[in-house]
Amino acid sequence: MVDKAEGVEPGWNWRSTLTDFATISGVLAGFSVTFIALMLTRQTADINIIVPSLTFGRMAVLLFGVSTGLFIAAGEYFLQAKEFDMYSVPDRYLNLFRKESKDEKDWEKREKSQTESLRGHEKTGRRFYNIAIFAVFIGLWFAITPYNVIIASIVAGVGIAIELSQYLR
Repeated sequence: MVDKAEGVEPGWNWRSTLTDFATISGVLAGFSVTFIALMLTRQTADINIIVPSLTFGRMAVLLFGVSTGLFIAAGEYFLQAKEFDMYSVPDRYLNLFRKESKDEKDWEKREKSQTESLRGHEKTGRRFYNIAIFAVFIGLWFAITPYNVIIASIVAGVGIAIELSQYLR
């Protein structure tokens, strides 16, 4: 599809997915909170790791709690990034903004500033999101290990390996 006004192929707007990222972060935060509630009701949560005060359940709750906070923060950053997203503004409105600028340099400065803010918020949101995913998989290891360490290692290991491969691309 070619934009007739501009005569340029618009391409796929990946930034329009920021709202989806925020939604997914919210769902995963809810998952983490639910898992904390489930962990606190299990007797296996009381199995000591090294010292009596350090248990599998406490470590799982700690990691799921951290991931919840990070997912919520990631969602906030993704939504904040939308505030600076000039790429999803229709051309007719973008042209009105452009006309409000003093000159072309003023417009370029505004556009650059908005884009930098968008990218900064989106990048921070992705970092928080990725760290939260790692915390969930490590938390799953602590939650499953009292039942079966091999299964826990496979579940957490595969999840971390897949996340690492996606993160390092």
